[in-house]
Amino acid sequence: MSAAAARGPLLLLRMVAYEFRKRIQFRAGFVVREVLNGTVEPLVMLFVYTALYGSAASMASGADGGDEVVLGGWTYGEIIQYVAGLVVVRKLVFHNRALDLAPEIFEGRVTKYLVMPFRFFVLLQGRFLQFTLMQLAVATLAWCIGFALAPDYWLVPVSAGATLQAVTLVLMGSYCCFLVFFILNAMAFWLDVIWSLLVMAWFVIGFTGGALVPVSQMPEGMYGLLSYGFPYWMITAPIELLMGRLGTADFLHGAVLVGAQLLALDLLRRWVWRRGLARYVGAGM
Repeated sequence: MSAAAARGPLLLLRMVAYEFRKRIQFRAGFVVREVLNGTVEPLVMLFVYTALYGSAASMASGADGGDEVVLGGWTYGEIIQYVAGLVVVRKLVFHNRALDLAPEIFEGRVTKYLVMPFRFFVLLQGRFLQFTLMQLAVATLAWCIGFALAPDYWLVPVSAGATLQAVTLVLMGSYCCFLVFFILNAMAFWLDVIWSLLVMAWFVIGFTGGALVPVSQMPEGMYGLLSYGFPYWMITAPIELLMGRLGTADFLHGAVLVGAQLLALDLLRRWVWRRGLARYVGAGM
């Protein structure tokens, strides 16, 4: 084993500790970025769904409320649980603003990492690990608060096994997001519109994963297509596992699909990084 490879694990742990200190240094920023992130959209969709189911119930029976109405295979009570699951699951997904590789490339600061005796990607993996550990704690706290405030409506996992399966899929999908955002940041070697690409990618991932509408509530053809992508298995599928709508066979199927896409994205990440460094001059913009 080379000296650089031996230093990798120690460097990763040091990077995680550094990222923790950096994230909690600014208390207001920590609350907004780490605690409140991912809670606004589900709350907005809760009001939208309440209006939709209420309108459908009124049209069907002339009465208010939507508990008995089924839209796209989902009752109003199930949708409430889905929204509750979104609040928790979204916190575990690596988001598009968690990397700052593009500014490093634009400003010519990547050069310093190329002469150091370790792989630059280890530093970014440390950031992913720090994000995941912190958000696991935040997501657990969010679930406990939600259950304490609304136990009759909150999403309670059907079993410990389903919880483990759901968390596994979310974290695998989150690492896929991490790789996607690394690749897009690395496009700064060629482009200067990285922020626009990141925003568009985040919207596509969120929509195709079910951050706004459960993928299984979409038209059958679209559902069949999107169910092959890692975003579905990162957002909609884990919540359905927690609800008992999916089982172990579905989890195994999803793990294989996401694992294959994770490997493909990692290969693409390596290729883009090597091609970018080959044309990198380190002069900045």
